[in-house]
Amino acid sequence: MRINIKEKEYFLEVFKDYFNQSFDFPINGISIDSRNIKKNDIFIALCGENVDGNDFIEDAFNNGASYALTSIPSSEPNHILINDISLFMKDLCTKWLKRFNGKIVGITGSNGKTTTKDLVSHILQSKFKVEKTFGNYNTSISVPLSILSFSLDSDIYVLELGANKVGDIEYLSSIVKPDYGIVTNISEAHLDGFGSYENIENEKKSIFLHSTKKYNFNENNPDHLSIDFKSNKSRVFNKNLEISFHIAKDIFKDLIQMDIKADYLDKILANFEIPSGRGDIIFLERNIKLIDDSYNANPESVKAALDYLDSFKHNRKLFVFGDMKELGKNKESFHTEIGKYAIGKTDILLTVGNLSRNAQSNSNNFSLSLHFNDNFSLIKKLNKLLIEGDVILVKGSRSMYLDQIINELKNAE
Repeated sequence: MRINIKEKEYFLEVFKDYFNQSFDFPINGISIDSRNIKKNDIFIALCGENVDGNDFIEDAFNNGASYALTSIPSSEPNHILINDISLFMKDLCTKWLKRFNGKIVGITGSNGKTTTKDLVSHILQSKFKVEKTFGNYNTSISVPLSILSFSLDSDIYVLELGANKVGDIEYLSSIVKPDYGIVTNISEAHLDGFGSYENIENEKKSIFLHSTKKYNFNENNPDHLSIDFKSNKSRVFNKNLEISFHIAKDIFKDLIQMDIKADYLDKILANFEIPSGRGDIIFLERNIKLIDDSYNANPESVKAALDYLDSFKHNRKLFVFGDMKELGKNKESFHTEIGKYAIGKTDILLTVGNLSRNAQSNSNNFSLSLHFNDNFSLIKKLNKLLIEGDVILVKGSRSMYLDQIINELKNAE
């Protein structure tokens, strides 16, 4: 990840104040990857499970870095010792945000964070200067970095806050202190890191400890929306849209005393594009529809995607199901449950991966049910199976790389 710093003078002021020293070189950006370094960037040498960024400091300087933040003491003048990178990023971002006078929207949840963030931003941009976290940059490092790339004269920051373990959301929300704190939903996701559903619930709700206005859409329904935006969207997308409308409507009322209506929203959304891999329909040759929901998966989101697939009543339906990761000790039973839930919602079940094989225990309930050890074997068979008018749903965790299947089907045209 690399960001450009727009407010260079103020950033340098905050940077100098933090270390209580002067810096001779300009600072244009920040990167955590030495390969993405541009001239006069700061390189943050992160220590991960498999890679130590300190091993790439020399590469960063060769690529034009001004300074390197490192956890290893050095006599080199451009090496800046940081004992705790996360604490440093929190302190730096907190100091930086003191100059920001706009509003902050913080969004977390098990599903729908990125789509909701993009929808809220898109709606608000019709009246405000809005900045948002890029893609799914929602971690303890990427959220502060994103904020440091924003303009101080913006009206609203819309931030996606993610978590893989207990403490992540509380940490991030303590930095950004959302004016509007949102939980889209709560389900079994990242159980390996959290241990239990109760821990997930407590973690997601910790955003409210630091939020002014609180919106828990896991327990309360958003305002009903009476428009049919881009028909045949999934239940998850429609809920995300209703959440986004609910939040945007409140912000419009709070900031400019404007009451937005459904017809206004309909016009704004005419050019909205769903983030890649999150349920959009790709139209292939022979009137084949490909539902690209390949970005990620947990039991709730897979069931919602199957409900969407089931809505295509007059087509033959195919479900390509990859492993759902990080589901803890009951991971096999979660996959078996999906196989049961798919009965009557798809005609053909194609699974890939070690865990998804458990969905095949109900294989007699489908006209065809096959398991594959790799994506390319599945693609080869899938291309032979397809007939005119088919609808294909592709769903699985990111680490299954099901986007390979999406790309192959698109390129096969």
